[in-house]
Amino acid sequence: MKDLHKILTSVLLIICISSCVKENYFGKSKLKQILFFSIENQSGNTRIDQDFFKIYVTVANDANIHALAVDSISLSTFASISPDPKEAQDFSKPFIYTVMAEDGTSVNYTVFVSQESSNPQLENSGFDDWYTPNGKAYKQPGKDASTIWSSANDGVTTTGSNNFNTTPVLISGTDFAAQLVTKDLGLIAQITKQRMGAATLFTGKFILNISNPSLSAQFGIPFQAKPSAFSIDYNYKAGTPYKDGSNNIISKLDSADLYILLENRNDPNAIKRIATGWLRVGNSDDASYKKTTIPLIYGQLPAETPAYQKPLNGIYGAATEAVTHISVVFSSSANGINYEGGVNSTLLLNNFSLIY
Repeated sequence: MKDLHKILTSVLLIICISSCVKENYFGKSKLKQILFFSIENQSGNTRIDQDFFKIYVTVANDANIHALAVDSISLSTFASISPDPKEAQDFSKPFIYTVMAEDGTSVNYTVFVSQESSNPQLENSGFDDWYTPNGKAYKQPGKDASTIWSSANDGVTTTGSNNFNTTPVLISGTDFAAQLVTKDLGLIAQITKQRMGAATLFTGKFILNISNPSLSAQFGIPFQAKPSAFSIDYNYKAGTPYKDGSNNIISKLDSADLYILLENRNDPNAIKRIATGWLRVGNSDDASYKKTTIPLIYGQLPAETPAYQKPLNGIYGAATEAVTHISVVFSSSANGINYEGGVNSTLLLNNFSLIY
C-alpha cells in the first residue's frame, strides 16, 4: 500500500511539473523563437517568417517610424530578448533583435517596418489569395496564417468534415470571389441548439471557444485611417427553409449582413464606436454581381437607425478621435449569431474597397 502511495505521488508530481512547462523541457531549453510581435501604431497583422527569422510589420502613415517601441511580444518559454523591446527604436531601416535560449544559444530576428499609404486598402481585399491551414480540409482567405481575414470554418467543421462554408470561387483567370453558404449542420449540432451554421468572413481571428462558441470570432485588426465609405460587389440568394438552432422552421426570408466598424480601443473596458457603415441585403433578383457603395457615419448614429447597427455598450466616439481598429464583417445570415438562417443561403463577394 505504501509503494502504491509513492507511485501515485510520483505520477501526480510528474503531471504537475509537465502542466507547468509550456514546451518540451529536459535540461536547459534550446527554444528561441519570437512567437508573437506587435508594434506601436501598427496596422494589420504581423508576418513572422520562422525559417529565415524575419518579421514584417506595417504601421500607420503618420507613425514616427524613427521612434517606435514593441507593445506586445511573446517568446519561447525560458527565452530572453535584447535589446529591451520596451525601448523605442529607429525602424526606418531593418532592426535586429537577439533571442537567447536558456541553454545560451541565440538567433537574430530582423524586423522590417513599412508605412502604409495615406489612403490604405486592406490586404487581399479582392479575395484572390487563399491558403490551406495546417491539418485542415478547407481554404482560408490570405496567403498564409498571418492573414488579416478569417472565417468560422473551424467552428462549423466540429460537427462534420464537409461543413466548411466559406470558400473561394473562381470567376476567371486569377480572379476569385468569396462564397459564403449557410448550412444545416445536422442532428449532432441540433443537440446543442446550433443546427444552423451561418458562413462568415471578417477581419480578425477565429479561436474556437467550445464553452461559448459565440465568442470564437474575435473581430477587428489594428487600423488607423478614416475612410468615408466602402464598396463591394455582391450577390445574395436567400435559402429556404429558414430554421433556428433547434431545427424549427420559421416563416421568414433570410438576409445577409455586410458592414464596417471603426473603433477606438485604447480603453478595452470602454471601446468607442467611431464610425459605422452597414448594409443588410435580401434576395438578389438574378445571378449578376451588384456593386454597392456604403457611406460610413462618424460619431453617434441617428435615433431611427436599426438597433442591430448600434454599439452594444452604447459608447460612441467623436469623428475627431483616433481610430485604432477596423472590423469588416460579412455574414450569409444576418441572425447567424443566434444559429438561425436559411438552408443554403449564399453570399458571393468580390472587389472590396475602402473609399477616401
